[in-house]
Amino acid sequence: MTDTGSNQSFCPERLEAERVVLLPLPDQCMTGDSMDIWYAIIDKENHTSIGMIGMVRRHPEWKNTGLWIVIPDEQNRREGYGMEALGLMERYIFDSLAYQRIAVQVAEWDQGTVCFFKKAGYKLEGVQELGYFSDGVYCDLILLRLLRKEYINLKSSFKIH
Repeated sequence: MTDTGSNQSFCPERLEAERVVLLPLPDQCMTGDSMDIWYAIIDKENHTSIGMIGMVRRHPEWKNTGLWIVIPDEQNRREGYGMEALGLMERYIFDSLAYQRIAVQVAEWDQGTVCFFKKAGYKLEGVQELGYFSDGVYCDLILLRLLRKEYINLKSSFKIH
């Protein structure tokens, strides 16, 4: 993988953990048009798609990115798939790309996702009041982040990911 510091980047073909594999979604890699890079989260046992995880609002020149994870089927949540996929992306972002920061934004009503990221070591950075608009309603946006130095400390302390 090479991240040239421009809008262009080249994704690895796959990222693999114990139960999931991340495969780049078509047209999401090797393009200068999009700053986002998305991967399908695939259950290795069943060879089925569980969801998606992506680097969004990337800034290669600043060595930071946003991150989104989407697991639409409730049956696949709280099963550890999301945490495995997150671990793969963190390793890719921090170890391969040498980025310094991952930022996450979560609507205030989605406390399950806030807890998920806090469990993974993300720190509360702040609240953007009325920063999210959906279905005609404004709500607060919870801002979380993980820094490379925190990732390294977590990885060495708890042998995570």
